[in-house]
Amino acid sequence: MKKNIVALVMLCSSVMGLAAIAPAQAQLGRSTIGPSLAIGGGQTSVGIDSKFGFSDNISVRPFIYFPSGGTFFGSALTYDFNLTNTGSRVQITPFLGGAVSIGTGGINNSTTVGLVGGADFDVTDTLQLKAALNVPITSNNSYTTVNLGAGFRF
Repeated sequence: MKKNIVALVMLCSSVMGLAAIAPAQAQLGRSTIGPSLAIGGGQTSVGIDSKFGFSDNISVRPFIYFPSGGTFFGSALTYDFNLTNTGSRVQITPFLGGAVSIGTGGINNSTTVGLVGGADFDVTDTLQLKAALNVPITSNNSYTTVNLGAGFRF
C-alpha cells in the first residue's frame, strides 16, 4: 500500500510539473487525463492515463496502473498521425511510440521498455476515448497489455 501511495504521488507530481509548463508549450485541447483499464497477464488493472500534446504530432503519455500486489507507472513518447475526417464528428488519431514502465510490489519489481500503438477517438470537444496495445521489448515479468480509457481534455 505504501508503494502504491508513493507511485501515485510521483505520477501526480509529474502531471503537475508538466501542467505547469504545458501552457507555454502545448496547445489547449491537446492534453487529456482520465480513467483507464489495462488488460493483460491474466488480470485487469485500473489506472489513470494522461496525454500531453506538445505539437501536432508529438505527445508524452504518463500513466499509472494498480494491478493486484503492485503498481506500474511510467510514460510513453508517441508520434501521433493526425488524420482529417471530413463529414464525421469523430476524429481518429492513431499513434505509435515507445514506453518505459516501472513495476513495484511483489514479483512486479521491474523496469520494462516497450512499444505502444493505438488510437485516440475524439468523441466531443471535451471527451476522448483511447485504445492502445503495449508490447514489451524486455521480458522482465512483463506481458502484452491492451489499454482502454477515456480522457477529459484541458
